[in-house]
Amino acid sequence: MDIESLEPCAAWTPDCQGKQDYDGRVISISTRYWPGPSGGGSMVFDTATGAFSTVPYGARPSAKAAIVLNHGEPDQYGYGDSVELASQDFEAETEGEVKRLVEEWVREKVRAIAAALPGILNPS
Repeated sequence: MDIESLEPCAAWTPDCQGKQDYDGRVISISTRYWPGPSGGGSMVFDTATGAFSTVPYGARPSAKAAIVLNHGEPDQYGYGDSVELASQDFEAETEGEVKRLVEEWVREKVRAIAAALPGILNPS
């Protein structure tokens, strides 16, 4: 995908008293956390035996985080198509440690994005 083909992920919506808003999501953070073996797992159905079982989410607590650029026609939640700008997998001994790692990574990426946009945060 080239930059010239990107369209804003925004839509006009009615506000009140004749006003309208043109709002959308440009960059968003998406993270999924899995608690590891002590926090449940995926339900599995064995078609041969008819039995259900649970497969742990993994050996340790983990997460996958992504920074995405939204574009195109937004859905009812304000999201459109997306391009993944960066992603990272995380794993640690505890939920707290995984969440700390995710938050540090996201903070670093947000600062890098802001630094790449001179004049946006500090217009002259």
